[in-house]
Parts: sequence; C-alpha cells; structure tokens
Amino acid sequence: MSAKVQIDEETGLPIIRKKPAQEKEDSTPSSRYLRAQKCDEIDAKFGFSHYRDAAERTGWMINMHPADVLDENKQLVSAVDFYFIEEDGQRFKVALPYQPYFYVATKKDTEREVSSYLSRKLSGRLASIDMVEKEDLDLPNHLVGLKGKYLVLRFHTVEDLMKAKRDIMPAVRKNKEREKTHSAYDPSLFTRVSSEPVLPTHITDQMENIVDIREYDVPYHVRVAIDNKLNVGHWYRVKGHGYDPPEIHLVDDEPDRPCTNVLESIGPPVLQAG
Repeated sequence: MSAKVQIDEETGLPIIRKKPAQEKEDSTPSSRYLRAQKCDEIDAKFGFSHYRDAAERTGWMINMHPADVLDENKQLVSAVDFYFIEEDGQRFKVALPYQPYFYVATKKDTEREVSSYLSRKLSGRLASIDMVEKEDLDLPNHLVGLKGKYLVLRFHTVEDLMKAKRDIMPAVRKNKEREKTHSAYDPSLFTRVSSEPVLPTHITDQMENIVDIREYDVPYHVRVAIDNKLNVGHWYRVKGHGYDPPEIHLVDDEPDRPCTNVLESIGPPVLQAG
C-alpha cells in the first residue's frame, strides 16, 4: 500500500521528505556555495554570465531566480539573479543581494523586551531587528489609518529566516490559542501609535509576548522584486559594481523600444526547407 502524499498548505505542492542527515547537509554553507557555483556554470553555458563591470548595459529582463552569493566579508548571503537580453541578442545576468525578512507583532509596550530577547536567541542568524509602524488590515477600523508597531527581523539568508520562523511559529500558535480561551479578539493587544501607554506585562518568557508573525510566507524572489520595483518583461539599464550590489533602473522611454528582436533571439534557429 503506497504512502499518502502530504501537500504543503502554503505552496500547494507535494512535500518531499528528506532524511535528517541529507537535509542538514543540503543547508550547510559549503553545500549551498557549491550549488551556487554549479548554477553559475550552467547559466554561463547558455550565455548568462555574471556582469560586474561599471559600463552601463540595457537589457530586457526575461527571468529571475533565487541564488546565493559571497558578500564583501566572504559570507554567503541570499540574492536574486536577474537575467537580461540586449537588443543584439547578447545575454548577461546580475545578482542583487537582499536581506529576507518578516514581521512579528507583540503585546502592548513589550517591543523592547522582545527585541532584546530575539537578538540573543537568534544570534548568528539575525542580521538586524528594528521597530516599524504598519497598518493592520485585520482590524475592523483599519480604514481610519490606525497603525501598529511591529518588529521587522532581517536575516543574511533565506535558510536563517526559515529556521527563525520554525522557532517562533509554535509560540505564536500557542499564544493565539491561549488568547481565544481567555476572551474574544481585543484590538488593545496590539500596540497603537495613538494608544495610551500602559504598564509593561511582567512575563519571564518573552516568547509569550509574541502574538503574531506576518509576511513570512512571501517567496524570496517575489519579495525582492516587489521591494525594488523590478518586473520581468521590461527594459532596464544595468551597471555592475564588482561584487557590490548592481544598479538596475527601469528605462524611461521603454514603450518606444521594440522587444521583437529580443524575443526572436531567445528561440531556436528556424529550419528552412531545402
């Protein structure tokens, strides 16, 4: 009798279970670096080599893909490879490093305590943690512009983000269940910019002060594209800066630039009848 296939609720794709040793090996920096090198070799065979020169090139973006690159400190960090084709058919790609992140909501006036706690708990994986103000669309009166305070946690790699999410998510579920048993949803659980200060809650375990986690399930390459306003199917001016992040700017007169030649250069050569 065949085993039942489990489906990931977030992606809708089958879950492929790996042995613990194999999963640990695949996520190590050395294995990820070797995998990144192999991807670069394959891309180079198709003409998409990394462009790092300062001379500006104009290309039509045809694809994007998550990647890993070395930063100035020789540390492996997450990035996105953007693929371009010029009007004459020349191909290249650039890697844009970008720190993945998600948000956590805390109980009122516990942001500093939770921030300090998470900085220690996630030491080595956490790149930075800051407090930001964002609209909470789950509130019944969110249309009035009421904002809440959230902690934004940024990481060096997607793997670090996923590990942190696995550490925080069980506490969030537990806190939500406990709150349901105590009372109905109370907007005062969240910190508001316009709310009156209250006495801090004296809780030994700061994980009990984390009441929600947001935007942890946004695919990394989609996050980078949204935040940097980059989309496939447009012309961009690209400048390299060695191993520093490249400059990618949308071409202002894009509607007047035809893309038919570029699209024709992607496909295989046409065979003519003899």
